[in-house]
Amino acid sequence: MDRIKHYSLYFIVGAIVYWVPDILIQWIRPPHKIWIILLTFLVPFIVGAVWFQLRKKEKYKKYRIGFPLFMLLGIWVIAPLAIAVGMIPAGGKFFEPGQIENMLSIMVYFPMATISMSTYSGSLGGVGLVTLGLIVASVVSGIRNYASNK
Repeated sequence: MDRIKHYSLYFIVGAIVYWVPDILIQWIRPPHKIWIILLTFLVPFIVGAVWFQLRKKEKYKKYRIGFPLFMLLGIWVIAPLAIAVGMIPAGGKFFEPGQIENMLSIMVYFPMATISMSTYSGSLGGVGLVTLGLIVASVVSGIRNYASNK
């Protein structure tokens, strides 16, 4: 039960740390080149910085490999919902009747929905970078964990 609680927390941390800055950038809508740079580099940097700080805490050390992977899962699963909310100022119809049911059905297909929706929202580069970064973090953590147990 403790493991489920921790992994659920990591899932939520990943989703919040990635998508809150992304949504804020979408709503502020800076000039196009700055907007893409912020979505592609700043948001993954924020996720990496949060992971880097949290990995030092005692309750995260026990789950070194799972921590970045469940952060990543949170980012990918929540992506369709977060992107829909982020697109409201640009004319998105998320809060219209019937759309929430459609959103829940889209979230079932989160890997493909994340890719297609992040392409249209401008977040694909950031999602790709954070995916690569958190997978590398998990592998490095696993290697270090294995080496320290030998």
